[in-house]
Amino acid sequence: MKVVIATPSLAGPTLPYREALAASAPVLEAAGISCSFVQEIGCPYISGARATLIRKALDGQADVIVLLDYDLSWDAADLVTLINAPGDVVAGTYRFKKDDEEYMGSWQTDAGGRPVLRDDGCFKATRVPAGFLKITKEAVDKFMSAYPELIYGPRYAASVDLFNHGAIGGVWYGEDYAFSKRWIEAGGDIWIIPDLNIAHHAPDRAFPGNLHEFMMRQPGGSKDPARKAA
Repeated sequence: MKVVIATPSLAGPTLPYREALAASAPVLEAAGISCSFVQEIGCPYISGARATLIRKALDGQADVIVLLDYDLSWDAADLVTLINAPGDVVAGTYRFKKDDEEYMGSWQTDAGGRPVLRDDGCFKATRVPAGFLKITKEAVDKFMSAYPELIYGPRYAASVDLFNHGAIGGVWYGEDYAFSKRWIEAGGDIWIIPDLNIAHHAPDRAFPGNLHEFMMRQPGGSKDPARKAA
């Protein structure tokens, strides 16, 4: 399996990102994962930058493309978990850059309000951020077949605006949620791995999080503070 890590940024990845990527390299190698890295620096259009990165990854014979945002850091083992997780589109989610602990994305729930789970504990998602995201080459092919209007360039090396953003059906969508919507409508599934340690970095501080731990601290969860008080 050939994996290409792809990162867009305006001025290059942050130091925490670079440190996390460097720490991940030997762990990926030990897991038997062949990995390359591509980046796109300076493009102000995030959807365009990601389209260029996906084309570069496919030119590099990628089986799996991992989109990592320039302002994240992560546990090295969690990157391996993302790559090896079953599914054509799998994500890790992370906090917004604010004091209140709130996570990006959304997921399906059952009648009791609990996340719909796969056997391995992944949440069935409806929307995910694109900052810690695995996409297979098969997913790209399926998306291109479903949305030929988003293909551009020469047909022998066509690119696809996978993260095309804007108004859809009277609602404005950012690039990651627009991709999520279109992928699901094309018949695809999206999965969130909740138990990942990912930090979202502002210039002056980090916002570390783990969705699994956060959920367990909610009312009724196994780590609900009210249980300890009782």
